[in-house]
Amino acid sequence: MNRMLLTSFLLALLTSACNKGGGNDGHAEEGGHAEEAGHREGEHENEVHLSAEALERAGIRLAAAERRALTGGVAIPAEVQFEPSSTAHVGPLVPGRITRVSVALGDRVRRGQLLGVVASSDVSTARARLDQARARLSAAESTLRRQQQLSTEGIGAQRSLIDAEAQVRELRAEVEGLRRQLSVFGSGSAGELALTAPIDGVVVAVHGTLGETATPDQPVFIVTDPTKVWVRGNVPELELARVQVGSAAVVRLHAFPDATMPGTITYVAPALDERTRSLPVRVTLQAPDARLRSGLFGSIELVGGSVDERVLVVPADAVATLDGQTVVFVPADQPNSFRPQPVALGRRAGGFFEVRSGLEEGARLAVSGAFTLKSALRSGELSEGHEH
Repeated sequence: MNRMLLTSFLLALLTSACNKGGGNDGHAEEGGHAEEAGHREGEHENEVHLSAEALERAGIRLAAAERRALTGGVAIPAEVQFEPSSTAHVGPLVPGRITRVSVALGDRVRRGQLLGVVASSDVSTARARLDQARARLSAAESTLRRQQQLSTEGIGAQRSLIDAEAQVRELRAEVEGLRRQLSVFGSGSAGELALTAPIDGVVVAVHGTLGETATPDQPVFIVTDPTKVWVRGNVPELELARVQVGSAAVVRLHAFPDATMPGTITYVAPALDERTRSLPVRVTLQAPDARLRSGLFGSIELVGGSVDERVLVVPADAVATLDGQTVVFVPADQPNSFRPQPVALGRRAGGFFEVRSGLEEGARLAVSGAFTLKSALRSGELSEGHEH
């Protein structure tokens, strides 16, 4: 249907051109006028002349060439994930019974804040051993002081003093070891383990209730810093040339279709995924949105340049190939007339081409309908070639 409309449109243009030319067949001027007319025609060859109605019917629009960031490109599926360093799994190092839950799902917590308490028989045993070791140490230190006093008075055996000193050193080491063990456990008092937040963040999971048994292989709380997220995607094998650490990217999420989130590729996997034949990459956002949640799906647009870099661009619909040259159509001197302007193009992204030369910023051009203008120009050349 589009081809039929285009053919009808071009035939109308040719008919209009022939009617204009045919009306002068019987009234041709002599030598000087014919030469002048030929000169004027030569000035405007390689131009397309259309009426205002034809321009509107063809959907040809004019706009100025402008600078913008090439924020489009190849889009790959993506998923938001919390950075591993932003998530903490909090639980006991030894089995125990949950005796206190101090936070609820969604609570904001600070580093060191109490999340819950677990009572553990292992901790009770370790604390009893510590108390016993401290008692033995206290007795050994008393013995050592007595031996030192006797030695000073010259009535004590040197061997007894040496043994007392060794006993104190041994017990001090035992007490310190047990104290450190309880510290690692997070022990409070009376055989209790205090579970505290190791980072600032939000409680995103609570896996225990009062009286439930907690074990080392299952965290009781999960705390996450929601401001630290990245976006993970998989780049198809054919698009690997677009990807390198430091390259710009733009993230769009299904949940927030109007939001554009610029970022930078901060990780490129060293090898392809053998199953999908794609390369895992990671994008760190310039300004993480507070609405982001782990597990949200969207896309990563591979820009291949800097998001902040602004270059002169034209829409892809404004570009055509004419006689082996890449051209855009710019207004000619006469109203509703266009001529092809050769340009050198660079990157393409998001429906735009970078213009490297041939066009100045602010220059007006036909931003749509380049194929129609090219076809009209070609049809006019053919018409002139068979006019005799």
